[in-house]
Amino acid sequence: MSSIRRQSIPPVRSVLLYAREDGRAWPIVAEAATWLLGQGLKVALPSPLCEAWQARPAGAELVRRGESQGRVELVLALGGDGTLLRASRWAAAIGVPVVGVNLGDLGFLSAYRGDQLIDCLQAAASGALCWEPRLRMRVEVRRDAQVLTADIACNDAYIKHGDVPRLLSLATTVGGQVMANYKADGLIICTPMGSTAYNLAAGGPIVGPGTEVLTISPICPHSLTHRPVVVDADGEIQITYAGPSEHASAFLTVDGQRSVALQLGDVVVIARDAEPLRMVPPEHNVFQVLATKLGWSGPR
Repeated sequence: MSSIRRQSIPPVRSVLLYAREDGRAWPIVAEAATWLLGQGLKVALPSPLCEAWQARPAGAELVRRGESQGRVELVLALGGDGTLLRASRWAAAIGVPVVGVNLGDLGFLSAYRGDQLIDCLQAAASGALCWEPRLRMRVEVRRDAQVLTADIACNDAYIKHGDVPRLLSLATTVGGQVMANYKADGLIICTPMGSTAYNLAAGGPIVGPGTEVLTISPICPHSLTHRPVVVDADGEIQITYAGPSEHASAFLTVDGQRSVALQLGDVVVIARDAEPLRMVPPEHNVFQVLATKLGWSGPR
């Protein structure tokens, strides 16, 4: 595992509270906002979420992502790993760190537990937090040599069949070298941070968060010899959708947030993004979480 240099976060003066979208974290949002405002800090909330909840704490302002640049110094995710992932996309877009308070059952990414909310807030206000870089991917779809869509992934990008199951043909190269022509239900490309998400469920490897690699994992491959592969993050991955030709047979999905239907001949290009995600890491490592919550430590 490569050496990771932590960067200190100065005492923050403004925090964006990004909570899980079902509204169940609203009492925690209110508690966090009350504490922060009581310390003289500014509190922002994502407009789309508050509009859905039809509520906001007194004194907090509503912002959209494009408006939050320069107005937010830290994004605080309140929820599980999915919430932290969505909050991370916001934080990365405006170039600020993100820290998670886990309110779910199984959390690999959050630095704090739900009962440590005030500890997290105190650390942010006093300048006791540090962030580490996390690899992100730039994901493009090219059609007829033109860029059709472009997005940034913190976790993963995957190609999968549509509502009607189809065996997809996905011709894949890495660093300009032919790797495989996968016949499978799909293909997952993930960052080390994303290795514990869809990649793990599909039988892919768990990768240490500080490594500079990407993982390619086939979903239900037709050939039993196809196995997940770990490649250098500096090698550009190109995946050509080679069939079938039926409309809406395959989709590319980025971080579980955005999807685009692929057409025959479309090329999905994945490469390291120039800017990493700035994430406050948990003190425990991913393997400790697996040992504790998934029983890897065995009977005692």
